[in-house]
Amino acid sequence: MFTTMGNIGKDATLRKVNVNGVETSVCSFWIAENIKKRDNTVRTLWHKVTIWRGYAEAMVQYLKSGRHVYVTGTVEAKTYTSKDNRIVPYIDIQASEIKLLDSKKDDDVPPETEVSEENAEEETPWD
Repeated sequence: MFTTMGNIGKDATLRKVNVNGVETSVCSFWIAENIKKRDNTVRTLWHKVTIWRGYAEAMVQYLKSGRHVYVTGTVEAKTYTSKDNRIVPYIDIQASEIKLLDSKKDDDVPPETEVSEENAEEETPWD
């Protein structure tokens, strides 16, 4: 399992996808992880975070730009080509747990932020 903390760069989006003939909800967003180097400069790493099904539907309303989150999940290293034609690496996280670390209004806290073991198998789109 991979864990990281960071700030959400843009509000999470929720969409429907077809997985093995079944319409499924998927929520995705990007977080920025700031890493302080030995020379006191800061390097920002971007991670794409994806959550599935009911967990996605429950969490999307809380995953807003600027929120500070803790994410646990499985990872895959990927790249994309930027507008200026540079290859940019990033980590793609299939989240199994998300915790909101910043303090917002009390009514802005989700009732549950972790995938239960009962439905954990259902949380991946490929099996």
